[in-house]
Amino acid sequence: MNLSRRRFISITAGCLLGAHHAIASENMGARWQGIALGAHADLRLVGLPAREAERLLLAARAEIERLERQFSLYRFDSALVRLNATGSLDAPGPDMLELCSLVSTIHQASSGRFDPSVQPLWMAYARASGVPDRKALAAARAATGWSKVEISADRIRLRTGAALTFNGIAQGFITDRVVDLLKAQGLEAGLVSVGEIAAVGASPGGEDWVIGLADLEDGPPDDAIHLRDRAVATSSPRGTMFGAGPAGHILNPETGMAAPANWRRVSIVHRSAAIADGLSTAGVLQGAAELRAMVARFPDASVRAIDRTGNRLAA
Repeated sequence: MNLSRRRFISITAGCLLGAHHAIASENMGARWQGIALGAHADLRLVGLPAREAERLLLAARAEIERLERQFSLYRFDSALVRLNATGSLDAPGPDMLELCSLVSTIHQASSGRFDPSVQPLWMAYARASGVPDRKALAAARAATGWSKVEISADRIRLRTGAALTFNGIAQGFITDRVVDLLKAQGLEAGLVSVGEIAAVGASPGGEDWVIGLADLEDGPPDDAIHLRDRAVATSSPRGTMFGAGPAGHILNPETGMAAPANWRRVSIVHRSAAIADGLSTAGVLQGAAELRAMVARFPDASVRAIDRTGNRLAA
């Protein structure tokens, strides 16, 4: 099946897959809803006859499911959970190795601010409702450091006490994979979002897709960008909080502290949703000059950010 530019796909999702499924209508589109990674997920295909949409929806779900078995922290059978539990992962698959390569690129470009080895820090904050004591922080910091992770085609190995989280890049990576799959199935135009948003081709009116930006995932947009064959990822220091404590979910691997509320949000645009995802995560830990310099290292990237006083940065 070939999709014309007047017949497009729009996919939205909270994240990965769960257990509930529903069809949007008998004649047009398909929809799936469920629980994934502990949150509500919503995956929709619109603008297609139901049978065609359902077939593509199943293919997209299967791809998301496959990648969740690699990168999820919430599935006991995922490769990442096994790596964190045992400290070693033999024969990592090509997706895991490619993601690790992207992590290394962004880690270097961000002067170490993007670092998936912060998982011990994240756990210390989570256990203490956002207010860990100095001893817990010191122990967690001693276990962090992406440079300490040994990566080869044969094995990924962690030091004692170390653990990884790919939550700052995996959603973008999976979005890219779903885009690739749907393009192979004939997608010429549409929006694909599995946590981050990728715009494929032109909108049904032949113009760029208009994407709203907001501080919170379910908040009202206060700005908009226009995308075509680009992806956007947004991070906010206070988008998710640790219990009633003052700390947000994005942590500085160098200091062990939560990202300061200097930025309300940082949005990165790039042709790769994975790169946009990782850069936006690192961006909230940086000042304006650092953020500009990091983004400049990626020729296809641009930034739209707003600080806590309402000043906007665009580069």
